[in-house]
Amino acid sequence: MAARRVIIQYCPVPPGLERYVTALFYCDVDLGADERLHDVLCPDWATFRFHYGSPVRASTRSGSRIDGSRFTVSGPRAQEVRFSMGTARHWGFRVTPLGWAALIDAPAYLYADRLVDGDVDVVFARFLPLHGLLSDVDVSPGVHLDCLIAFLAGLELREVAHEALIVAIGDAVLDPELRTAVDLAAAVGAHPRMVERVCRAAFGFSPKLLLRRQRFLRSVEQFTEAPARKWIGAMDEAYHDQAQFVRDFKAFMGMTPREYAALDKPVTETLMRERVRLGRTGMGRRFRAG
Repeated sequence: MAARRVIIQYCPVPPGLERYVTALFYCDVDLGADERLHDVLCPDWATFRFHYGSPVRASTRSGSRIDGSRFTVSGPRAQEVRFSMGTARHWGFRVTPLGWAALIDAPAYLYADRLVDGDVDVVFARFLPLHGLLSDVDVSPGVHLDCLIAFLAGLELREVAHEALIVAIGDAVLDPELRTAVDLAAAVGAHPRMVERVCRAAFGFSPKLLLRRQRFLRSVEQFTEAPARKWIGAMDEAYHDQAQFVRDFKAFMGMTPREYAALDKPVTETLMRERVRLGRTGMGRRFRAG
């Protein structure tokens, strides 16, 4: 393999916008001619990416795939995404569950574990102008970042039902002491059926799956922070034993922890280090109620 350069930069989300957007990021990959790298992404919140350069190809275990789209949307995910790319750059942003509810005119569960061509799906048509705004290679990343922030800050927000409950659930799921959907409902002071409906609409998944996913993501974050501890040392305290952790790892990543650790992850390892540095893994920071 020829020398490769992978740059990923997470940018500060300004006050006000951070209720709806949990990350703004830039990625620049430089490879040899006709060379492509392969990698895998962990579960995450809905993410919007604008691509420039060689085509990006990606797929999920559930059969969703994109190939060469210039504007891609990944819905909230509880499974991995495998992707490949050549020399290219992209800008992107990740939205909070409240951001999904306020910006997207569709319930999150309809896009859970899906990859979508944003040029084709009319639900995401309002974001199409961003591709042109971020396309000029002669403009500095700082100028592009200003354009991205101004565009997102200028979007009209939808009226969100149960906004306070969405924020409360987003905060409560971060609590490692919460182990069950009953615990979550009690923590937010709402009926379990209401919590179930709000979770599916704004978060994309059931309360039970959200808690399992967050437990798994805490383990991945801890492994990224200190890989010398190996998986047994990074395993979240909420797991009963190593066997349970391995089952969850297979459910969320489609492979064992050992298989994942053995993969070449030129983009993901850089991305995860950057996210951990800023404390943004998974739902690594609380949503503000306003």
